[in-house]
Amino acid sequence: MSKTTHDMKLENFDDLFTGNPIEIEKNLSQLLPSAQALENKSIYLQILSQIALAQAMQKRFDEAHKTLDTADENLTPEYHLAHVRILLERGRVFHQSDNNVKTSPFFQKSYELSVKHSFDFHTINAAHMIAIVTENVDEKIEWNKKAIGLAKQTDDNRGRAWLGALYNNLAQNYIEATQFNEALSTFKLCRESAEEKNESIIIRGAKWGIGRSLRSLNRLDEALSIQHQLLKEYDEVVMKNELPIELLIVGRGLVYEELAEIHLAYAKKFSECAYHDLSKDPWLIKLEPKRLEKIKQQM
Repeated sequence: MSKTTHDMKLENFDDLFTGNPIEIEKNLSQLLPSAQALENKSIYLQILSQIALAQAMQKRFDEAHKTLDTADENLTPEYHLAHVRILLERGRVFHQSDNNVKTSPFFQKSYELSVKHSFDFHTINAAHMIAIVTENVDEKIEWNKKAIGLAKQTDDNRGRAWLGALYNNLAQNYIEATQFNEALSTFKLCRESAEEKNESIIIRGAKWGIGRSLRSLNRLDEALSIQHQLLKEYDEVVMKNELPIELLIVGRGLVYEELAEIHLAYAKKFSECAYHDLSKDPWLIKLEPKRLEKIKQQM
C-alpha cells in the first residue's frame, strides 16, 4: 500500500522548511498532531525545533523559546537526534535575538552530541554556527575548516551540500584576517563547488569575493572587470525576475559598494603618482601649494 501524502510529508518534514517563515510555521504545525501521536516522539520533537526556528525568523523570540521548552519537557534520553536539533535551535534563537552570550554553549553541546552519534549534517551545522558566533577570527577559521573537512568526507549528501556555503564563510574569515591570498583561493574553491551544483546565488557571491580579494591584493584591473561583469549578470537577473527583491538588493548593492571601493583605490593610486611628480616642480610648489596639498590628502 502506498503511503499517503500526509505520511510522506511527516517523514520528510524538513522539505517544508523553505520560503516564507510564516508559511513554514503553518505547514509544520499542521503535522504536529500526527507526529505527536507516533510512539516514537523523535519526529514530533524535531518538528517543534523547526517551528521554533521559523518563529525566531519572524522575531517572535519568546514564542520560539516556549516552543523549545515544550520540546525539552517531552525529551527523553533515547532521542539523540531530536536533542541535537533542540540544542542547535535554542542557540540559533538566542543568536537571532542578538543574545550572543548564551549562544555558544548550546552550539557546542549540539556539536559534541552530533559527533558522538555521527550526525554529520548536524555536526557541520553546529560547527558553522560556532564559527559565526565566536569573536576570534582565528577560531572562526579553525571551526570552518573543521566543518569543511567533515563535509568533504561525509557520505551524507546533505552534509556535502554545505561545501559552497562553508567555503564562502571561510573566505570571509580570511578577508577579516587580512589574509587576502588565502581568501582568493578559498573563494575560487567556493565557486567551483557551487558550479558543480549549479547554485547560482553562491556562484555570484564567490565571484564577488574573488573580486574583493583581488582589490585588496591591488590587482585593480582584474577586480574591476569582475564586478562590472557581475553588474551585467544582475541586470539579466532583473530582466528575468530570477531573484526575490530582498536578495537582489543585497547582492547588487555589494557589487556597487565594491565598485566604489575599487575606484577609490584607483583615485588613491593616481593621486600618489600625481604627487610624486608634481611635488618636484618648483613653480607648482610656489604658485599652487593648495593644489598640491589637496592631491596629498587624496593619497
